[in-house]
Amino acid sequence: MSNSGKKIRIAQPVQQVVVDADLLPKAPAQPVAAKGKGKPKPAGAPMAAVDGKQKINIVAPVAPEVAAMRQKLRQQSIRSQVERIDAAIEAGTVSSADAKTLVLTLAIKRLGTKDVAEKWYRSQKLDAFAGRTPAQMVRAGELKALVALMRAEGAPAKG
Repeated sequence: MSNSGKKIRIAQPVQQVVVDADLLPKAPAQPVAAKGKGKPKPAGAPMAAVDGKQKINIVAPVAPEVAAMRQKLRQQSIRSQVERIDAAIEAGTVSSADAKTLVLTLAIKRLGTKDVAEKWYRSQKLDAFAGRTPAQMVRAGELKALVALMRAEGAPAKG
């Protein structure tokens, strides 16, 4: 389903319907200089009509109470996922591949990109752990301590 270049807010359900193309407003003609250059259609341009019919998106408004409830449910889901991960770390049941993924995910949030996080994971010597790298910590099974350190460093300073 395409949306003719307009952004649709996630909280809004979308339904695609087919209407008579003659009922829709006409898009302004493109200048002659822009036609052959392969430029994309303007953001508001309607999709091409087929047999006099055209598909359009209908966006239903969402009540603020519904949007707030959806946000609350998303937050509860995230909290429960974090609790499951923390329980697995505590029990020591996290595989080394999953441990690496978890550490890299936390590092990406702090450092910005996957490449920088990978480099940090393999080569950053951590003073708190006698100069060992995060990769060495994961291989040694010390994921709990590493994650605790990363969360402490990533937490905003309390003042």
